[in-house]
Amino acid sequence: MVGTVRAARPGRPRVLAAAAFAAGLTVSGALTFGALGAIGSLLRPGRGFLVAAAVLAGAAVLADLAGLRVRPQLRLQVPERWRQTMPLPRALFLYGLLLGTGLTTFVAAAAAWALLPLSVTLASVPAGVVVGLSFAAGRALPVLAVRDETALAERPRGLRALRILAAASLALALAAGEARAAQVASPGGDPSAEAADLVWQVPGVGGFLLRNGQQTQLPGNDPALGGTRIAWHAGDEVTIADSTTLQPVLQLAIPGVEKLAVSDEWLAYRVRLANGKEELRAFALADPTTTTVLTHARARGYLGRPSLSGDLVVYHLAGPAGSGLFSFDLATGKRRRLRFSTQAQLLSPARLGSKLLYVRISRCSQELRLGPLDGNGAGRVLYKLPPLAGEDAGHERGHTHQGEHLPCTPKPKPTARMLWTTALSGTTAYVTVLRPGSGGQTTPTLLALNRS
Repeated sequence: MVGTVRAARPGRPRVLAAAAFAAGLTVSGALTFGALGAIGSLLRPGRGFLVAAAVLAGAAVLADLAGLRVRPQLRLQVPERWRQTMPLPRALFLYGLLLGTGLTTFVAAAAAWALLPLSVTLASVPAGVVVGLSFAAGRALPVLAVRDETALAERPRGLRALRILAAASLALALAAGEARAAQVASPGGDPSAEAADLVWQVPGVGGFLLRNGQQTQLPGNDPALGGTRIAWHAGDEVTIADSTTLQPVLQLAIPGVEKLAVSDEWLAYRVRLANGKEELRAFALADPTTTTVLTHARARGYLGRPSLSGDLVVYHLAGPAGSGLFSFDLATGKRRRLRFSTQAQLLSPARLGSKLLYVRISRCSQELRLGPLDGNGAGRVLYKLPPLAGEDAGHERGHTHQGEHLPCTPKPKPTARMLWTTALSGTTAYVTVLRPGSGGQTTPTLLALNRS
């Protein structure tokens, strides 16, 4: 392929030939790997597939570093007759289309095979496109940068260097995978999940349901999923429906209702009181006239959105004295403090089984964490953003460092984005990212991350 590109006359013809080859690679790589990302977003592969893809990627890294033979190998060649019967730029564009798929001709490194299942695990078309563009760049650079076509084809050192570079790139991609997130909706936030179904709120528009890759707008706001139930409200009118058919099973008025959480047996909600304060309440679907008050009335902004799984409600309470994550067992009436901090904000918990997903905002970072419900252990960081504010040196210039606070390492660059509400399913963690806009408005963006 190096010789084909350099067969064009020096100057503008050779530039056009190289550009045509790069364009074909770019288009093909973006389409191929973007399609794999789309397949992943529809299938939402489980933990087993994710583990297998990671193992395959690790094996590919080791194979390329060790210089092992690439298996399986495609022993196909691009059609030679194209360069003989077509203008050279057109032939090179078509060659780029073939090479960009990664599936139609010789594979120079085992890392190329690992990219295919990894693109599916991304479960995102934009993320897949990024992988495809990176793959296209890796294919194009050796061809466009190397002058002697025997450097890779006949000299083992050239190919060896290429494989080591591919292995290093794949290893870095795996190391950065912890921060990988796929965008679900923008604007969109306040997610709630049950199995493979997901609902969220679009400001000023209403609630949406994502099921089997299809989005459906719901006839209300602040939707919630739980068990076989789905809930939403239109003003003060709350509807609890069958999640499969969306047919209402209970409708009632709750003055001041704001945020909802639902399960097969309960509805929990945050309500705005006449004096401007807020509190969390709940009732059994079998007896909606009997209300359980979960919290004392708090100033607006102190209480988070409730999350309900089975009989257990989890929520955050933040104030001047600190912030904490709490649970309330609706079956027993028992309240527990799950986590508390005076140094960091603990926000927006979501529980599934024995796992708790929540946001921790400190002076050094914002983290989406998944840990045990009982609070023993901080949990794993699934996603991370810089802090909301920067930090000073901790001491006056020219004065002693004694007593200064421990600085963040490395020193973070603050961001205006903020992690907010969460949801948790068996395979995926969801988080809302708030982005400031004009006029003091914020735009929520809903992200999805593999929780494995």
